Amino acid sequence: MSRFLFYLILVNMLTNMVALTPRILIAGNNSGTVLALVLALPVGMILTYMIISLFSRFPGQDLPEILKLHAPKWIATPVLLFFALCWYLAGLSTLIIYTFIIFRYLTPEMSIYTIVLTFVFVVTYGILMTTRNILYMSEIVILIVVPFIIFIQIKGFLSPSLKWDYIRIAVMHINHLPDYTAFSTSLFIVIGAANLIIFNRYFTKLKKPSRKGMALLTVVCTFILFTTYFLPIGFGGFDSLKNVLYPWIMTSDSIRMKFGVIERIVFIFIGAYLALSVISMTIHWHVSIQLLSSIFHFKRLKWKTYNLTIPFFVVCFWIVAMFSTAMMTVDSLYKSVEVFDKYFLPILLFLLIGSLLLAKKKGASNCPELKK
Repeated sequence: MSRFLFYLILVNMLTNMVALTPRILIAGNNSGTVLALVLALPVGMILTYMIISLFSRFPGQDLPEILKLHAPKWIATPVLLFFALCWYLAGLSTLIIYTFIIFRYLTPEMSIYTIVLTFVFVVTYGILMTTRNILYMSEIVILIVVPFIIFIQIKGFLSPSLKWDYIRIAVMHINHLPDYTAFSTSLFIVIGAANLIIFNRYFTKLKKPSRKGMALLTVVCTFILFTTYFLPIGFGGFDSLKNVLYPWIMTSDSIRMKFGVIERIVFIFIGAYLALSVISMTIHWHVSIQLLSSIFHFKRLKWKTYNLTIPFFVVCFWIVAMFSTAMMTVDSLYKSVEVFDKYFLPILLFLLIGSLLLAKKKGASNCPELKK
């Protein structure tokens, strides 16, 4: 498996550790979160394998190119529009969540509009980069940030403040039927591989995942997903976490480096995840804007020799982001993320795999040698 494909999956998983995913999982603790996690891992790995394998049949081609060749326009256009909306919403939710985190924990006196504009300007520079450069930028950030995150997680498991009895109590809830919301939220790990709808243009020699690659990915995803749920419970227990919006912020603030330059790990933790959030937003909005530009091309939007279709979409992204952040409350944000995970995500995965299977079938019928 290509390391860049691994990065796409890893960024998506790690970013959601600090987002509302832990809160959603902990909220369903009495209705089968543990069993939902156990079921989501094999299902997520199977879907990830299917997505990568299907895209390997179209090396160097993104989804708009694939659908243009193998699907009628009346099917391709609505599907691509839906994907563009989903990826924009995924990036927007990350933007709002981390804006609230910065406002609450780092700069409570700063205007929330200033925080959003700072994010938007940085992310805009990223989404206008080429697909190849975004992957290289992701690699640099991951190599710098992930060691700190691994250190914090290990430090958490070794901390004397960790109560293993709380974790044992959580594991005992495995006898409950799986909670659908927790299951669908856990399946968000698949979205990392789904970024191939645009990033596949870089992978000109993409192959089916090897056994070793899938085994490594499964181990990493298992560790991250179970750590996301169980480690905050080990520090706070269910009762303390009922009204906590960001369980991992509280968890990181419970860890100390007694002889470190910075004793409170929470500041390192938030800084590391802010870097990852910028990468995550860049990837999501880059995919969204490339999907939109593959559908719409406004010939009249010109300045000298430059077409301004993409800058027009960027401005629209800014306006929606500013308006949404100003209007959104913590409760409405939580409900919005929950709705996205419960309804949008299954539809997205169904349409993506269905579109690729349709394209594969059409391609095989046009090229008889592919059937062999």
